[in-house]
Amino acid sequence: MADEKKCCSCEIQQVIGKPWTEIETPALMVDLDIMESNMDKMMAFLKECGAGVGIRPHAKTHKTPQIANMQMAKGALGICAAKLGEAEALAEGGVADILIANQTVGANKIKRLAALSKKTNLKVAVDSKQNLLDIARESAAIGGNVGIVVEVDVGNKRGGVRTHEEAIELAKLAASTPGVWYAGVMGYEGFAVFIPDFEERRAVADRAYDILFGYRDAIKEKAGLDSGIVSAAGSGTYMFAGKRKGLTDIQAGSYIFMDVRYGTTAGVDFLNSLAVVATIASHPEPEVYITDAGQKSMTQEFGMVSTLPSYGLKVHSMSEEHVTLRPTDDPQRLPGIGLLDEKYAKPAKKPLEVGDKILLVPSHCCTTVNLHDILYAVRNGVVEDVWRVTGRGRFA
Repeated sequence: MADEKKCCSCEIQQVIGKPWTEIETPALMVDLDIMESNMDKMMAFLKECGAGVGIRPHAKTHKTPQIANMQMAKGALGICAAKLGEAEALAEGGVADILIANQTVGANKIKRLAALSKKTNLKVAVDSKQNLLDIARESAAIGGNVGIVVEVDVGNKRGGVRTHEEAIELAKLAASTPGVWYAGVMGYEGFAVFIPDFEERRAVADRAYDILFGYRDAIKEKAGLDSGIVSAAGSGTYMFAGKRKGLTDIQAGSYIFMDVRYGTTAGVDFLNSLAVVATIASHPEPEVYITDAGQKSMTQEFGMVSTLPSYGLKVHSMSEEHVTLRPTDDPQRLPGIGLLDEKYAKPAKKPLEVGDKILLVPSHCCTTVNLHDILYAVRNGVVEDVWRVTGRGRFA
């Protein structure tokens, strides 16, 4: 089995230096110039705001250590992970500062968490006393040191303590118990990120930050502890959070790739860099094009995928292994799609024929990435690198 994997890896690597059209399909591809410009744009925005807010990008989007290390090199404070397994994959790839922005519960997981704290600067979200004590016990036993970020509910009605008293107790425990240390607070306003009306979204997000600051202030007043981390926000609310003095970092992730849903969200003005490469596998009649990519390579929980407008095609339907496209004079034009279209669709042969490669734009980048073992990194139309999505499937 190991030899088979090694052989497969060699075959995949052979595409490096070749045109993107040599990629076997369906496959996940990112345009490096566009992705890097998205990273730079975020860093420039935060600097221009002057509010002292940094970014701790969420790796649940890309699940790839090479991208995380790129973000760190560009000035990120650290990297967020959704699960312990993702954090382990990032640490294995050399990421030096990781916040697991969810609770880690269960005896074996906590042993792994403690061990991981000896390999990277590790922090984890906690919202219960017993969980904190379990982490502290295992960490102290092996000489680990896990940072505790108290998660508070700012209206998301998911994880997070519900009262100032709970937060104060957890902060005190974290600051006084061997094996752990008090790192700060976090609260995610996920219920706000896709509110269509921009000003309504701003108002809802600001109320969430006010709630978070209330917890921070209560911990300072009652426990005498400063919250080094005051973390919030996603790609749909970064433009508000970046201007709020008092926040230390935002946890946006999707901004580097974008997708159909974020592309239709007002104010999220990054460019699409991610696509699924597909092949026209069938053209049985003039008005029907069938690709070899379907729901098994692109998720649909946020709606249908899209394609690049210069193909002159519109997605008609999706099934497990296929996307059906039909010619149209009115293709979907996402606000951030122009550069990807210019690079890949405008030069494409017209009309498309069986065997031609096209790009499809996921409706949800995060869950689509999780379907792929490999991410092809393309620059100027040529495959520059091939990355393993080592955080893929690392749910536990």
